[in-house]
Amino acid sequence: MKPHNYSSDAPIYDASLDRFNRFPFSQRVANVIAKRNDLGSIVIGLYGAWGDGKTSVLNFIERELQKEEHVVCLKFNPWRFGVEDQMLINFFNDLATAIDRSMETGKEKIGNLIVKYGKPLASALGRGEVADEVKSFFSGADIEELRERIENLLEEEKKRVVILIDDIDRLEKNEIHAVFRLVKLTADFKYTAYVLAFDKHVVSSALQERYGDNALGTGNSFLEKIIQVPLELPSIESEDLRNFCFNEIDQVLNFSNIELTEEDVRQFVSNFSKGLEAHLKTPRQAKLYSNILMFSLPILKGEANFVDLMLVEGIRVLLPEVYTLIRDNRDLFLKDSTSGYGYDYDQKEKSRRKERIELALNEFTQEEKEQIIGLLCFLFPRLNSVFGNNFYGGSSELKWSERQRICSPQYFQRYFTYAITTKDVSDIAINELLKFSEDHSEEDIVNKIKGILSDKNAETFISKLRRLSKKFTLLQSRNLAISIAKIGSNLPNPIQFFRSMNTFGQGAMFTGDCIENLESKEEQFELAKDVIFNADTLYFAAECFSWFKRDTEEHPNPKGFSDEEYSKLASILAKRISFELSNIEDIEIGKIENFPYVLSVWNEYGEPKEATNTITRKIRTDKNSVFEILNAHTPTAFGEFGARKSSFRRNNYDSIKEIIEPTVIVEAIKEVFNNLAIDDRYPEFLDVPRNEELARQFLWIHNKSEDEKTNEEEMESSMK
Repeated sequence: MKPHNYSSDAPIYDASLDRFNRFPFSQRVANVIAKRNDLGSIVIGLYGAWGDGKTSVLNFIERELQKEEHVVCLKFNPWRFGVEDQMLINFFNDLATAIDRSMETGKEKIGNLIVKYGKPLASALGRGEVADEVKSFFSGADIEELRERIENLLEEEKKRVVILIDDIDRLEKNEIHAVFRLVKLTADFKYTAYVLAFDKHVVSSALQERYGDNALGTGNSFLEKIIQVPLELPSIESEDLRNFCFNEIDQVLNFSNIELTEEDVRQFVSNFSKGLEAHLKTPRQAKLYSNILMFSLPILKGEANFVDLMLVEGIRVLLPEVYTLIRDNRDLFLKDSTSGYGYDYDQKEKSRRKERIELALNEFTQEEKEQIIGLLCFLFPRLNSVFGNNFYGGSSELKWSERQRICSPQYFQRYFTYAITTKDVSDIAINELLKFSEDHSEEDIVNKIKGILSDKNAETFISKLRRLSKKFTLLQSRNLAISIAKIGSNLPNPIQFFRSMNTFGQGAMFTGDCIENLESKEEQFELAKDVIFNADTLYFAAECFSWFKRDTEEHPNPKGFSDEEYSKLASILAKRISFELSNIEDIEIGKIENFPYVLSVWNEYGEPKEATNTITRKIRTDKNSVFEILNAHTPTAFGEFGARKSSFRRNNYDSIKEIIEPTVIVEAIKEVFNNLAIDDRYPEFLDVPRNEELARQFLWIHNKSEDEKTNEEEMESSMK
């Protein structure tokens, strides 16, 4: 592919490149100037907004005038001079040079006249107010002679001088003042014409500050005294401007090797035409738009939705205030209108969001406002519930994410940072991983994953894999399930209320998703077994097993495991538990994650009494381990001060009782805490060490349980 530069904002000279039908207008202006019979000077003002093509029109006028032998063109650039006296001196030097070049040989050179009278001019400019000195200079006898001789030479040569001055509206205010003083002082030369191109509003505002004493309209009045022929730049047909803009976009797409589908093209054109086209006023805006796309499209290729990106960048160029509103108010555009706090709350929130957006659009007409809202509702479908009654569920959220749309929380920020943040994962990297997983070993795939994965992006990484898992090939499903199992300990596992919502739990659920993708029950069973064996920790193996899909009468699932299959897999997990915990004397129970679940699987599906005997042996050889067991069985409470272990309750007691004889625990507690008093009421919020608190709570519940047991036995005995 040949290199492509950013679209240049340079004006054009060749009439064949005229896309906006400006050449006939330029030709007419040049013809009027060239054919004038009036010997007096004339000042033409060419008015147009920034970027509207004034310079190109000046170029066309210059080209046409150059065809006329009797016309001398001087394109004077006031930008070259930093101070006013330099501007004035160089104007006369440029004028002399331009005229001398067009004179026949043997005639007196005007340049010589300027040199002759240049010293008085330079002397005048060296002191006092520049404008006053120039005025007195031209009114002097020598200057009258200079003026007369220049006019006589022009008449003898049948020459007319046309001075073209562009970009006046880009000058500093004092420089604008200087240009118009120059024109005012020299425009009465015979055989001269000025064509001044500028934004009338900008220049009149600058002149008003200088000459108007803040009186309304004085800037325009000043212009009217100088400009004899005010001409508005011909407006561009909206269709021509749109086609020009689309042609620029097409070039960017071709350069970036991006092909849009017919549906993409239809959506872009439809939403651009309805929401943005009315705000496209100048070719320069179209050029700026294409240049921004030249930057953003290649950077986000494969990482964002092209239609959304092109429309958002259009908003950035044509509706900058709306762009800022979107960028700085994420929730305003992404939030679901159903909060769960009730109908009244949702209606108030809906009204608040609607008012916030409409307030930002106050500067637009009602029609423009409706068009912009329509565009925003396309980009952010949830706004349809704010401005209408259309609501979207979770399935829509998934589709938006799959299509990398800006309305997806996972992709929103990319459209404004033009980068993949540390919390995000490149879609290109994900796609490369999926392709890689089809023809590489499990070890290579694990290393590939480790190269992508970090603590910051792990949540996004697993989330993206889960969203894509339904589209995996059978080989991808198998290899990725085992690979994720092998790096389970790399997945962040913060303590939180919904354990399944953290990355560790999501990673385990992902292995279940992959298993469900396989076609036969035999393949599913073998992959599930491999996940249990290959999980890098016992804890992750148990976590994965807990998320394997089941097919039960209560919750039928043809893709899930039957009770028989589930029991076989549980037995396989129990064997791994037995192997890793057989030397439990050397293992700290407190470090075994989710110990109650591991223990229950081992007890139910392992060898009979193996779990009971092993844990009992552990307690009797290490009395303090009993407190680790009790603590592991108490739930985690979440409050304003964070997560902490709560009190030991009756359901925790019953869970332990299923595996361990309570008297074994009672004996261990009494050996650690001699003569520990039995509380009359349940001991809670005690200002004692955690182990003592657990001991007293267990003993209180145990005594109550024994009393209940005694009462039941007495009742049964009496009934006999």
